[in-house]
Amino acid sequence: MSLSTPRILPDHLHAFLPGPTHSGPTTIRILGTVTELRGEHATITCGNNGNATLILNRESHLQLGRMVDVIGKVTQTEGGLAIRVLNAVDCGDPKDIDYKIYEQVVDVTHRVKEIFYS
Repeated sequence: MSLSTPRILPDHLHAFLPGPTHSGPTTIRILGTVTELRGEHATITCGNNGNATLILNRESHLQLGRMVDVIGKVTQTEGGLAIRVLNAVDCGDPKDIDYKIYEQVVDVTHRVKEIFYS
């Protein structure tokens, strides 16, 4: 059985928060630019779609200003929703990434859920 990891934007976080009424996947992927690093937390900016807070693990080696692809689980924190990082991959300079394509992939993923996740 493979793990379903739908691609999301910050507005989708609430839909993947584990709980008694949530029956879908709880592991997600999100792409963004690292805009803040502070101890065990980081903030990524996801194009014009807002920010997401990351809770880093010991293997997370993020760099400010770099594009990162994060696999994680949505969790509730005192400040709202955040993503507990399971894995993060540096994708390079944000100028080399066409974020509009990523937004289109996310849109299709959520319009045709039965193909990508259930």
